[in-house]
Amino acid sequence: MRIDQGRKVNFAGGAGCLSLLLLALVLANPVVGETASALDEGSADEVIDGGAVAADMDGETMPLATNSMVTVAFSPSSASGSMTPTDAGGAKAKVDVKATVRVQNSGGYKVYVGSNSSQLKNGDNAIESVVSATTYDDLPLNRWGYSFAKGATAADNYVAMPAVSRGVVLDSNTNTSIVDETRTYMLSFAANIGVDKPTGTYTNQAVLSVVSSPLKTAGLTSLANMQDMSSGVCAASLEGDSKQLKDIRDGKYYWVTKLADGKCWMTQNLDLDLSTGTTLMNTNTDLNGSVTSYRPLYSTATTASSSTILADDVGQRSWSLGDYRITNPTKSSNCGVTKNSLSQCTSQFTAYATPTTANNDANAHYIAGNHYQWNAATAGTGGTITSGQATSSICPKGWRLPTSTSSGELKRLLDVYSVGADVAKLASSPLYFVRGGYISQNAGFLFDAGGSEGDYWSSTPYSNASSAYFINFDGTSTVNASRYYNRQYGFSVRCVAR
Repeated sequence: MRIDQGRKVNFAGGAGCLSLLLLALVLANPVVGETASALDEGSADEVIDGGAVAADMDGETMPLATNSMVTVAFSPSSASGSMTPTDAGGAKAKVDVKATVRVQNSGGYKVYVGSNSSQLKNGDNAIESVVSATTYDDLPLNRWGYSFAKGATAADNYVAMPAVSRGVVLDSNTNTSIVDETRTYMLSFAANIGVDKPTGTYTNQAVLSVVSSPLKTAGLTSLANMQDMSSGVCAASLEGDSKQLKDIRDGKYYWVTKLADGKCWMTQNLDLDLSTGTTLMNTNTDLNGSVTSYRPLYSTATTASSSTILADDVGQRSWSLGDYRITNPTKSSNCGVTKNSLSQCTSQFTAYATPTTANNDANAHYIAGNHYQWNAATAGTGGTITSGQATSSICPKGWRLPTSTSSGELKRLLDVYSVGADVAKLASSPLYFVRGGYISQNAGFLFDAGGSEGDYWSSTPYSNASSAYFINFDGTSTVNASRYYNRQYGFSVRCVAR
């Protein structure tokens, strides 16, 4: 803050974690009659963003996460008023400035204001801060102060500027998981100057600082919902961490695990029923880019029958063949063909509904779940693409279909666990893949190979518009992580965290 000869009151500032508040109170002496220009705008001291070093709550320096940022912006960038003392009562001026503070990916923060001096100084001359809180109307002669308020309205309560660089805490947020938050504050600076003060420039630099702790991302065992998953959460998890999480779309619970490939996987089959009356949104489903919603073209069928199959490679059919889990997951026992539901496969499956509470039952890993055509599994984004990946899926938000081919995520997963051709390894802990069979688009087969074969879609299309890649295993020694077949078939779905 500074006082100079003239008639303008100027304030300036910029964005930054440590931002300079420079207030110029320009004093015109009516006896001398001199005027002078106002001070130029001030500037920000420092901006803290990804990779920079900031102080934590205890004052120690530490690196911020690369995706963390604290910014401060002032409005207006400059302001003016007039001050012309004419009698013993002096003349007053004040400047109101809005500070907008945005904090991203923070583990808690504090907002400070301070200065290296509580005075406005001009050589050996000084204007002292107020002694106690006062209103603008009652501001004592030859005193100055500042006020602070949350929101967009300035407070009429002026106090002394603290003579410490960090100063006093104006506001704080102790939430340890702040993703993105913006708060608005009003700062007001005021002075009452008498005719006895020599003309000249009186200065003080006040610093507004925002000190943010790094965001401490919790692992998957701290989550409650499937949709809470993120790459940061998975990275913070330890290999072997496992928990049942709720899909907020229908309240069903799924086992998820951080596996040895470094990724977080569903270790249970997706059991989401689709409905023409329910639109899935990008707030709860893996819909990306321009795809913000997906309304299924068909509701999930409850039997595999001649009326529910659809021999169409861009079809979006799905099937729920009953609430069952496989009884002997590591053994191969074929239920046969021309079946309509899992109720006809009592030697291979036993009744078991997808939990709607976290029951901590390992048997839930082996639920058969639903079967989906590729264009249903990809939420209609697979279409006829022949390269790249389908951009969306019916997985919960924060999850997606895994990639395939010889360098895809499915192949990598098998390699990490040395599955080779051993189907029993694939069906055992911690992978828990299920021999859930498949829906054929042939009235002579319908539901086939339940109890012996498992097939799971990937997000990867084949080079023709009618096929896509999937993982296939059968019997005791057939495992293929990058097989391709017609998109019209109904396969199981496992999701991997984004």
